Amino acid sequence: MNLVIDIGNTSCKIARYDKMHIKSLQRVEDPSNLNEIIREKFDTIVLSSVRDTDHRLKDVLKGLCRRFVDFNIDFVRERINAGDATYRYLDNMPDGMGADRMAAILQASLLMPQEDILLFDFGTATTVEFIDKGHYVGGSISLGLNTRYRALSHFTRKIPLIEPQTVLAKGDINTISTIGYDLDTAMAAGNILGLKFEIEGYMRAHPHRKVILTGGDARIFAPGLEGDVRVEENLVLDGLAYIAMAQ
Repeated sequence: MNLVIDIGNTSCKIARYDKMHIKSLQRVEDPSNLNEIIREKFDTIVLSSVRDTDHRLKDVLKGLCRRFVDFNIDFVRERINAGDATYRYLDNMPDGMGADRMAAILQASLLMPQEDILLFDFGTATTVEFIDKGHYVGGSISLGLNTRYRALSHFTRKIPLIEPQTVLAKGDINTISTIGYDLDTAMAAGNILGLKFEIEGYMRAHPHRKVILTGGDARIFAPGLEGDVRVEENLVLDGLAYIAMAQ
């Protein structure tokens, strides 16, 4: 059994895998107490983090497994330079590339190695990745859905903090009007539909590409998009699970 840990900007996901089969998944807000949550031993543990990770946590994780992988850009560069074919899809990563983005790109490339891919990851940030037949080309980063709402509340005096999920609970994305008639609907038109229009703009600019959506809000946007759209909610975790199997 392998364990993969994805520490994001707002939460941490912990998943147990038997090869590429996910056996359990839990989300925690504070990764500093992972030593209290993870008790059993594992063959391999793979850690992906976009935060500064406490070395004490890494020491604890190393004691819980036969093999520990601190998955980051330095690890990828080292493996590529060593001729490890596992990471051939990541040979064009820029310095500073986040581990979660690399894991998603790796797994998307494995799923569709002969396709040109447009990959959207919805989280604290919205990332867009361009992959040409397993070769990473580049990408973009913009604000995530919840971040857009929080930014407007933080930088204005009269807009309260509204959770977009409360708007979406009233109906799916296709029920949102482009014309807002009060604060809630105006925010939904500008932010939820605004992000949807952003996605559609990329899709129109690259109509030949296969589209993959991942991240927490993937299933929110998928019903509102036309064409063949594939949702892979656990793409990052699956990419880390693949790394855990690689020797």
